[in-house]
Amino acid sequence: MRDLSTVVVVGAGAAGHAAAATLRREGYAGSVVVVHGEPGAPYNRTLVDKAILQGLLTLEQAALPAVADDVELVPARATALDASAAAVTLSDGRRIPCAALVVATGSAPRRHDLVRAGERRVVHVHTAADAVRLRGLLEDDGVTRATVLGAGFVGVEVADALAGAGLHVDLVARSTLPLVGALGESVARRVAGLLQGHVSMHLGRRVERVAPGRGGVTIALDDGTRLRSHLVVVAHGTMPATAWTGTDGGILVDDRLRAAGGPRVYAAGGAAVHETTFGVRFRIDHWDAAAAQGTHAARTVLHDLAGAPDPGPYVATTGFTLRMRGTTVAASGTVPPGAVALQQETDDPDAVLTSFHRPDGALVGAAGIRAARALLALRANIHRP
Repeated sequence: MRDLSTVVVVGAGAAGHAAAATLRREGYAGSVVVVHGEPGAPYNRTLVDKAILQGLLTLEQAALPAVADDVELVPARATALDASAAAVTLSDGRRIPCAALVVATGSAPRRHDLVRAGERRVVHVHTAADAVRLRGLLEDDGVTRATVLGAGFVGVEVADALAGAGLHVDLVARSTLPLVGALGESVARRVAGLLQGHVSMHLGRRVERVAPGRGGVTIALDDGTRLRSHLVVVAHGTMPATAWTGTDGGILVDDRLRAAGGPRVYAAGGAAVHETTFGVRFRIDHWDAAAAQGTHAARTVLHDLAGAPDPGPYVATTGFTLRMRGTTVAASGTVPPGAVALQQETDDPDAVLTSFHRPDGALVGAAGIRAARALLALRANIHRP
């Protein structure tokens, strides 16, 4: 029988934490249960490569504050979802039916087809445990060379951090520019320039072989290049961590973040798949966006269960930053597939600013370097008619 008072939030990261906090802050009087599937306390995942990897913060210092004393935190993994009954089954055998269920399990790193599972010197940097493991490898005697596979956010930040720690770093990616899909060509070219001279870039290349050996790993590229490293970081992006729900492609949501095909089921953050009015599906896998979606999903729950005001459609306006070589790269909104990129003029000749538009011309995102004021002005007009 469904519990008409309990709301279950699966996931304790940005989206889950924000959802639970919003429910309590905005007056939900029923039970709130947060399911947390990682060891230890929930933590700020943006600090994994920005601070924990670099030894600037400990795991305890990166922990998120408790939502509220009367929010139950359950240390277990979700293993199955019954969408029709809004019920979740946990790894400890419990099945929790509820009034509403928010899927906020975020993302998981994409695995490389050529990498054997369990290889000690091949790592991902997605969780706090990953960062601690990589730091441990860096302390091994003779570790002076690293190869990073992938030039997205994690790949670029990790490559920059490792180079800053004194390692020789090879950055390998199929794309011809780092972060071009998220920042546009002009800003991506500036990012490549920041990396030039500090990181050896092999862009537009495909990995053909990964060969672990004694003391290191050899990477063979499609142009015949052989890269020999003491460790390899796989940073090929993420995929929704939703296999436990019966789909590994994410949870399709409407504009209020209600899940398609399941009453009283909602999704937020990296687990949610959005669809534009033009039929283009996309995810937004950034911390601030996940927190904003968690808040929005909770307000939709409050509307559906308790008659609170309709929060209206979720609009992605949040931003993210990337710090490298003393320069901040910033962006706001989204760059959905098919977006049109327009170069914007700025007062600073060293600045680069790009806006992104839907086919109908509406502004949906912006990205820039050394263009903070102009970027803020653009952000105020994202999704405005």
